[in-house]
Amino acid sequence: MEEDVIEVWRLDSEVMKTKVGNISQQLYRGAAGRVVTNVAAWESAKDLRNAFMSPEFQALLPAYPDGSAAYPHLVRPVEVPGVCLGAPWDRERTLAVWESAAADASAIEYADVCPDVPLAEQLRAAHGAFTLLGIFVVPDGAVGQAIHAYQKTGVHLKGRSGFIQAQLYRGIESSNVLVDLAVRETAGALRDALSDPGFQAVLAHYPAGTRCFRHVLRRAAVPNVCVD
Repeated sequence: MEEDVIEVWRLDSEVMKTKVGNISQQLYRGAAGRVVTNVAAWESAKDLRNAFMSPEFQALLPAYPDGSAAYPHLVRPVEVPGVCLGAPWDRERTLAVWESAAADASAIEYADVCPDVPLAEQLRAAHGAFTLLGIFVVPDGAVGQAIHAYQKTGVHLKGRSGFIQAQLYRGIESSNVLVDLAVRETAGALRDALSDPGFQAVLAHYPAGTRCFRHVLRRAAVPNVCVD
């Protein structure tokens, strides 16, 4: 019922566009599977809360098909040297704490946002440029180390063919979630980059217990809301 979900999203986006503080919204749909992703920019959390609680928006929520599930999270873009721009983070303090620790068993576990459509199948369905969504769930107290690891993997991937751009977002307040939106030219180029021994080596910088949920997305054109 993906098309039904997108149509209701179009209607509620028309409402959100009229609210104070709304800047933009862009919908992405999975190259395969049942996932759609909305990236919306707001001037403040207060503006978003007021818009969400408005009677016009609340009246549209029951229109979503039964069984639909939404997972909203508030994030800000992160400045990662050599990779992307955003809000700065205390890199020197993070590295000092991390390098003084004795842990050397760093590891990252990958999973699919939509388990019944594995990443390999999604990549086979991706023709041409696409966006790879990565949602990192990091152990408590290790977000800084994960951003440092993201920088190392990002710089490495920039040196491989097919890389277009990437942007990292960090959950606000005490969130331990990081969200990566990376644009690649082709699925083949991404497969080559991920299988490179050098990439596998830099993954060791992620803190032990980190999980990354991935999904292949394409920008979706929704009339009067966003373009592909």
